Amino acid sequence: MELELAIYFPNMKRLNEMEDSLRYVDIQKVQSGLAAVLFPMDPNQAEYVANTNALTWLDKLFQQGLEFSRLYFGQEFCQNLIPGPNEIEQSYYYSKQLGWNYTYVTGGYLTNAGMEKVKRNLEKLREVGAEAEGAEVVFNDWGVLRILRRDYPGFKPVLGRILNKQTRLNMFVYAPNELPTLYTDIQTPLEEVQKNQIAAYADISLNNPEYVERLHEMGVENVDLDIVPQGTKRPEDGWGMTLGYYYPWGFIATARNCPTSGTTNPYRAFQVTEEPCPRPCQKYNCSPAIPPLDIPLIQRGTALMIFHTEYSEPYFEGKIPYERLIFEPYIPM
Repeated sequence: MELELAIYFPNMKRLNEMEDSLRYVDIQKVQSGLAAVLFPMDPNQAEYVANTNALTWLDKLFQQGLEFSRLYFGQEFCQNLIPGPNEIEQSYYYSKQLGWNYTYVTGGYLTNAGMEKVKRNLEKLREVGAEAEGAEVVFNDWGVLRILRRDYPGFKPVLGRILNKQTRLNMFVYAPNELPTLYTDIQTPLEEVQKNQIAAYADISLNNPEYVERLHEMGVENVDLDIVPQGTKRPEDGWGMTLGYYYPWGFIATARNCPTSGTTNPYRAFQVTEEPCPRPCQKYNCSPAIPPLDIPLIQRGTALMIFHTEYSEPYFEGKIPYERLIFEPYIPM
């Protein structure tokens, strides 16, 4: 099966910037490179530098003759940022004009208000014919899957990365870091111990046979995961599902409360409220400092994201099998 390339945008503003987001430039020759160093809180600067690096890896796939053939569109993490039906309609027709397939992305930790927004968007997609064409819907909330099965059976459900349990932020398996091993009174060779450690880190929830069987019963045939340094333990039959990886922005953690919004209203950092959000995540990041890590981490809105670096190389060299790469020119917030 040929690798499918998808590109992911969270809203129409970003989608309309697609051409600029795929333009490779030498970051050392533009002033924005210096601005990114001087103003690291600016979300646009951080993404600009990161995506310039990411495009060098993506170019390896372009050189093989691969092209984008699918649009991912929607909001994964914050229900306050869910695009409305008009944007959903525009994005769908955008993909049709390009001759691409369409995937609507829904988020996790949805309240009733958020679920109603998702339902309105599904109604719009039904209205424009996306359901009849078998468009995909990524679900990161089990309630969304229930709605799809009950009310919108024509859509193809995709198990989202928020619902997939992976060991993330595991830099121990990435050189030059060393695996933490207390080797006192252990007879097993150190190399075997470390090999077993990596195998344990690579294991995920999909390797539970009963879980996978239940997913198949619910019509789930596609799954999305995050790139991780240790790789992913996957059986030869691939769980009977197509597998997609997001690149270059990985999801580390998320919650219903919002640290970024908490910078303007501390209450919002600890409690969910139905009050309108000022959306400071569209203006700046709220990133934690983790000194031992030299891997870029960005806290934006409700999500903590990581920019994948050189450990992504095996994924682009064909050493790790998968069927879809989802390129994110911007953090999907």
